[in-house]
Amino acid sequence: MKIYTLIFCAVALGCAECFAQVLPRTGCAGSFTLKGWAGERLLVCEGNLVAAKDADDLAFPFTQKTESGSWDVLEPGIWQTEFWGKWMHAAVPMCVRSGDPAFRARIAQSVKTVLGSQLPDGYIGNYRESNRGDVCDVWGCKYVMMGLLHWYDATGDKAALEGARRLADWLMAKFGPGKRSLGAEGPFNGLMNCSVLEPVVWTYRRTKEKKYLDFAKWIVSELDTNPKGPEIFAFAANRTPLKDCKAKDSGNKAYEKMSCCQGLLDYYLETGDERCLKTAKTIAEQAIEEEIDISGGGTQGERFCGFRKMQTRDHCIASEMCVIITWMRLCEKLLTITGEAKWADEIERSFYNAYLAGLSADGTCFASYGGLGGTREHRHPRQCRMEENCCNANGPRGFLSFCDSIAQARDDEIWLSQYVLGRCTVPCTAAKGGTVVLDQFNDYPRKLESSLTLALEAPAAFTLHLRVPAWSTNTAVRVSDGTTKTANAGGWITLRRAWQPGDQVKVMFDGTGKTH
Repeated sequence: MKIYTLIFCAVALGCAECFAQVLPRTGCAGSFTLKGWAGERLLVCEGNLVAAKDADDLAFPFTQKTESGSWDVLEPGIWQTEFWGKWMHAAVPMCVRSGDPAFRARIAQSVKTVLGSQLPDGYIGNYRESNRGDVCDVWGCKYVMMGLLHWYDATGDKAALEGARRLADWLMAKFGPGKRSLGAEGPFNGLMNCSVLEPVVWTYRRTKEKKYLDFAKWIVSELDTNPKGPEIFAFAANRTPLKDCKAKDSGNKAYEKMSCCQGLLDYYLETGDERCLKTAKTIAEQAIEEEIDISGGGTQGERFCGFRKMQTRDHCIASEMCVIITWMRLCEKLLTITGEAKWADEIERSFYNAYLAGLSADGTCFASYGGLGGTREHRHPRQCRMEENCCNANGPRGFLSFCDSIAQARDDEIWLSQYVLGRCTVPCTAAKGGTVVLDQFNDYPRKLESSLTLALEAPAAFTLHLRVPAWSTNTAVRVSDGTTKTANAGGWITLRRAWQPGDQVKVMFDGTGKTH
């Protein structure tokens, strides 16, 4: 079953249906207002971290073309160019939500700087000519493309789309059949390079130029059959423990491997290649079994290591924030494609525990690591000679994954996946006007119950699916007309009926303690 995630902001920066493609497999745009504890955390992060970021500083490295790509240089700048694209992913939708013109102007100026740095051959980056495409340069190109495409989706700025397209052309001129290999080059058994698959598919989706889909197909082959590459298809087919997948060459690097899986899922959505879906899903299921701890974190030293079995040990570099966020993004995409409630369970667990625990009280930074024991350091370590680091740049993206997982819709069916205080508007073909408003009232997860009111223009018959959390052994649902249903842990409670304007649904969860 394929269902459609609702984008949590749907007002435009000057164009219609903004964010219909931010996470570009959605067929509809919805709106959502997040309140309560989660909403407060979102607002403090938006105001004190994302909107307060020095966008000029993030864009400045693109004006320099002097990076050698050496790991041996003190404080190298080899991944400077990832920071801007990561920031853009959160900054664009948060700017739309806030409606702050000054915030928008800062984003627009940074886009202008980045596009102004593009060379005639299409290259955007900070590497000198002799080292372009080396080490982390392709990784930086990935995030540049994503940042430009986020801006294009929100504003319709064709210059941003053209910039991303030309950068993809530069990559295709350098890498491909008979040229340099992505899988055999770059850090972590080629995982870092091959993760560019995701924005390459995004570029195809927006331009419909077959050459980009052909390039994506070649990248998939680099992940699959190149003996010097990650070979993640074979490892997944054999269910090789994630920690053992070419571990000596860091082919078990968690963040990068899950990023490749996101690209595989986007490729599947464009081509229907079931092997890509099966491989990404298998790797995610292995992560649940082998790596993800009770708080929704996992990994040690940023690598898959069988962490689940040793989570109670004292680990100083456990549960990297970049890993947590990429895990949430992967689960959100799998929820959208498969409709399986377990992926919403995983997002909930990570969001309320490992993720929010990593955000400082004032919202100004994210902790880079955080195991089950000890303390999290809410500080701002510098990387790459910049006032930034990978986890802090990545951090706000976690809110997007959570918000995008709240509700999904397809035709005359609605799935409510997360219980939060707030209101969302979802498309529904059976409803007059084509939409239904879901108004949730709760103090979840402090209190284990939630009330839902349906706002309709007129009576309508449609199906409402309510997630049954895997931790709730006995979940009960009561509709305002007296209809009741109960369910055991996991899956969905399904209500198919003729709904009336103002109908209410109350969901009550089982918070009985469990021993692990």
